[in-house]
Amino acid sequence: MERSHLYLPTLSYAAMGHVYAPYHGSSSPALSTASSTSSKPEQIEELVSQQLHHLKMHYADEEQRYVDQMLLENPIVVERRAPPPLKTELAMDCRGSGSGSGSGSGSDVKDAQRQRAESCRKSRYNNKIKKAKLRFRHKFVSGQLKKSAVMLDTMRDVIAQAERQLLERGFPAATLERMRATFGLEMEQ
Repeated sequence: MERSHLYLPTLSYAAMGHVYAPYHGSSSPALSTASSTSSKPEQIEELVSQQLHHLKMHYADEEQRYVDQMLLENPIVVERRAPPPLKTELAMDCRGSGSGSGSGSGSDVKDAQRQRAESCRKSRYNNKIKKAKLRFRHKFVSGQLKKSAVMLDTMRDVIAQAERQLLERGFPAATLERMRATFGLEMEQ
């Protein structure tokens, strides 16, 4: 048997993370049923949809883990807009409102202000968390896209090298063109 001299870089899924190979080292029920039964088109479509669903769930879990880790490493800090009132000011306000009409409207206004301030603080904090999560999600997705682009470029290089070797061995160029058209592959020569 003739040995091919293709340069195959290490195309290990382990180097890419286990996002692309979720069943590494384990036996999947979907894959074992596929090998044990005949390959009917509806079964293949069902298996593909199950696999895509599994990959999407796995990707979402990885993304959430990354975002949570980044939030732990980069805590959100929300500064107070106004310094908290001094204890002497609070004590004077309490004495002043105690000598008033006794209706308690001053304390109701202060309670309402305090509640408004607290809800504004919570809102600002939640908005900062949402922005940070979006930023970290974007960072995760762009990193995954860079990895995918590198893998795609590597695969294109391997295909181009294989085509060159086939042409050198006398494989018809028309057959290669037909294969490219069949599989929707656009290669630069």
